[in-house]
Amino acid sequence: MAKQTTVLREVSVEGVGLHTGNKSMVIFKPAPNAGYGIKFIRIDLPNRPEIKAVWSNTSTGMVVRGSVIEKNGAKVCTIEHIMSACFALGIDNLIIEINNNEPPILDGSAKIFAETLLKCGVKEFDVPREYYVLKNPVYFKSGKTKISAYPSDKLEIECTIGFDHPFLRFQQMSLRDFNKDFYLDNIAPAKTFCFDYEIEALQNRKLALGGSMNSAIVIGLNGVHNKKSLHYSDEFVRHKMLDLIGDIYLAGKPVKAKIIADKPGHQNNIGFVKEFLKKAVIENDEITGGDNEQ
Repeated sequence: MAKQTTVLREVSVEGVGLHTGNKSMVIFKPAPNAGYGIKFIRIDLPNRPEIKAVWSNTSTGMVVRGSVIEKNGAKVCTIEHIMSACFALGIDNLIIEINNNEPPILDGSAKIFAETLLKCGVKEFDVPREYYVLKNPVYFKSGKTKISAYPSDKLEIECTIGFDHPFLRFQQMSLRDFNKDFYLDNIAPAKTFCFDYEIEALQNRKLALGGSMNSAIVIGLNGVHNKKSLHYSDEFVRHKMLDLIGDIYLAGKPVKAKIIADKPGHQNNIGFVKEFLKKAVIENDEITGGDNEQ
C-alpha cells in the first residue's frame, strides 16, 4: 500500500529566476501532516503568504511561458520544474519557502530539483495515497493544442510537438511506465528551449531576463547555438513532457490516466487539468489496489 509522503529533512537551492532575473532561494521542508499538499510560502512578504500549488490558484500573468500561482496578490512564477520533480518522486506534501517571486532556473531542467529532493529522504504518513482516476475519456482542445485522457491503472503519456521551423518540425515521445528511475534518467535532465528570434520579443515583455546559454537551449535555423551538445536527440519533446507532468500535478493529487498531448503548453495544460477534474474521481491506494470512489 502506497502511503502519502513528505520529505524527511529540509534542504535549499538558490539561483536566478528564468523570467524575472531575480535571485532567489527555495527551501524544501517537511509538511506537518498528510493532506497538506504542496504549498509555496513567500517568506519575503509580510505575513508570509501561502499559495497552494493547485490549478485554481493559477494566474494568467506569465502563464504562456511558465505556470504561475497567485493568491491575495502574492505570486510565484515558473513552478513547473519543481512540480514535475515532486510528481515523479512521489512527494504528496511539501512546504516550499521562497524568498522572491520565482524559483531559480538552475540548468533549465528539473534535474537539480529532483536530485536535491532525493537528498532530503522520504517520510511516510500512515495515510493511503490518493489518486485522481477516470471512468470516462476527457477531451480538451484550444487552438492547435489537443489533449485527451483515457482511463488507465497508471500514468501513461504520449506527447507530440511541432513548429513551423526547419530545425524542429516534429518530435514525439511515449512514456508507457511512469516511474522515478525512468524520469530521473530520461525526463528530468531535458532543458527548456526557445528560438533565437523570440529572445528580443520576450525580453521586451520583461520575460527571459534571467535566461542564458547555460539555462536554456537556443534554436537557430540550422541547429542549436549552445556549445554543449544536447542530452538527447529528442530533448525538446522530453522537456515538453517534463513541463506537462508538472502542470498535471496542479490537479492537487497524482493522476492515473493515459494522456495524449499534441502541442501542449502551460496555459492549455492547465485548461486540460480543469476539464480532467470535472470527470475524475478519487481512488485510495488501499491494500486491495484502490477501488474506493469518494
